[in-house]
Amino acid sequence: MASHTGDEPGADRSAPASGPTRSGGTGRLRDALRTTPALIVLSGAVLVAALAATAAVAVQSRTSATTLGERSAATAVGTSTTARQIYQGLADADVAASAVFLLPPAEERRAPLVAAYDASVHEVERTLTDSMGNAVGDPDRLTRLATIAARLKVYRDVVCAALRVAGPLSAAATGNRQPCPAAGAAEQAGTGSPAARAVLASAYAREASHYMSTELLTAAQGLWNYDTRLLLDARADARPWLAASVLVPLGALAALVVVQVWLRRRTRRRLNAGLLLASVATTAVLAMLVSSWWHWPDADRGFPELERAIDAQSATQQRLGALLAGRADVYLGLGASVDPAGHKADFDSRDLCSGPAGGREAPKDRIDCTALEQDVWPARQIKTPDAFRDAVDTVLAEGSAGRAFVAAEDHLLTELTTRNEEVTRMVAELPEARRHLGGAAAWVTLLAAAGVVAGLRQRHLEYQ
Repeated sequence: MASHTGDEPGADRSAPASGPTRSGGTGRLRDALRTTPALIVLSGAVLVAALAATAAVAVQSRTSATTLGERSAATAVGTSTTARQIYQGLADADVAASAVFLLPPAEERRAPLVAAYDASVHEVERTLTDSMGNAVGDPDRLTRLATIAARLKVYRDVVCAALRVAGPLSAAATGNRQPCPAAGAAEQAGTGSPAARAVLASAYAREASHYMSTELLTAAQGLWNYDTRLLLDARADARPWLAASVLVPLGALAALVVVQVWLRRRTRRRLNAGLLLASVATTAVLAMLVSSWWHWPDADRGFPELERAIDAQSATQQRLGALLAGRADVYLGLGASVDPAGHKADFDSRDLCSGPAGGREAPKDRIDCTALEQDVWPARQIKTPDAFRDAVDTVLAEGSAGRAFVAAEDHLLTELTTRNEEVTRMVAELPEARRHLGGAAAWVTLLAAAGVVAGLRQRHLEYQ
């Protein structure tokens, strides 16, 4: 007596139906594919393919699953903080360098400005060096950092040429630290009259400031946007992997159940042990993948608010950059520039001035441009030494316009700090990415595939 219920192997085969026979190889092929052995082989191939897809999804979804969570969000915010420091340092350096050329070489206020420029540049260089060391595993970010470093060298070379032309600083005035390497003999010769040197130095300064605005600050803002968008882009990238991590194992499990039921009815046998083992293993894989993505719904709900906070943070950063660039425009336009009208046009395009009060308090991130319009921009046309000297005093830090710039900058820095704290708080509230079990799930899927092959091979041999 057989140890199983049902007919002996081949008992389910029906006798050939009476009727006209099909001619040609196509009919014979269709008949061959309808036999139980052929269907068993086809079912095995489909199941193995479904399990292979499950294993691939389990492994490939790891990056997307672990990117969404507190740990990775903290990393993204940390890198964006570095990018913001680079941006801020570059803008501060440009403001200080532009102010230097308002003053004659013997002016006492010139040395602190050169020292401030030098300190800002060296801080940016140190931050770039540290960031490049930490970005070894991110070639795209490393390329962006290298681009900023290369452009910063170009900027420094132009500013150094301007400083050499304008006149040297004593070692004591700069704390025995020279912001530029010593000039060669060709650079020291033929400097001309003080007025000619002032115009030439201002031309260099304009070139440097223009390069800063169009090349350096643009690259720094691009780095900041890249860092802050990485996490948000990961959210969009994760959605298809989340769906695949659930639907592909479910599809494989459904296929196993269908084949198990079909095989039981076709052969009138008990449940196939191999397919049963594969079904249990696939269920375990599904549970492992669901566990790996368990943090995602909470993270996904928190991301829209985080995205709005990051966008607000970026807008504040850009307003701060426009304010500092506008301040440099004022310095260069008031100096011995060959194109003061161009500097004023650049300043006006930045939309920094507060409008008529109209009974309302002026925005704190804007400045009152009355003194600029009345005393500063026309100073070069008045042609009197006192008017120019008064205008310089007005725009430097101690003057009324200078204080307005400082107040607006302080307000934007405070607002930026508040935005940073808000983003940090939201990041802390995100769930931490769970341990991803994709690698273990792939091995369990391999076990399921072995069960499918062993179980169907047994049935197939019975029909040979």
